[in-house]
Amino acid sequence: MRISIDYDGVLCPTPFGRLAVHAPGGVPELPPDYAAHESAPPRPNPLRLVIECARFAWRPMAPEAAPVLRELTREHEVYILTGRSGAGRALIERWLRRAGLAGRVGLRMAPPGLRPAQHKLAACRMLGIGVHIDDDPRTAYYLAEHGVPRVYLLDHAGAYGEGPRPPRLALARSLVEVVRSL
Repeated sequence: MRISIDYDGVLCPTPFGRLAVHAPGGVPELPPDYAAHESAPPRPNPLRLVIECARFAWRPMAPEAAPVLRELTREHEVYILTGRSGAGRALIERWLRRAGLAGRVGLRMAPPGLRPAQHKLAACRMLGIGVHIDDDPRTAYYLAEHGVPRVYLLDHAGAYGEGPRPPRLALARSLVEVVRSL
């Protein structure tokens, strides 16, 4: 099975945490030319690289991230789908090398012209993803409502509550819980 995992908030904790709240909607429909966006070569942007480094280079990885990815890659094809721009690709690749996961986990960065949720839906469609794991309710709803077979929403703080969810969307309290359910 092909599995995709969000980076920030799932594999890498966000600096102030995230309180998941019910926030479906607000994402434009995926444009019909999404494949062209996804396959466009990245444009070098030194300023964007500086911004990416300032925002993300100092963030540690979640303690369970590398062991979970190692376990998943034994039986599944795994991709990191991130809303980060391609300018910061080297930061994630460095972590994958340090964790001994280089070449075992695919990496898809957000292309210009697509919002993060749109990028993730486009990548899920193009890669044939069967399961996606995210911590952003808006993205999770968007993917579940647009055909991704199974979407897990990490509800770290338990703040989501019991609101109605699309049938393809499941709540999980941790990445380890998601892996156990697979």
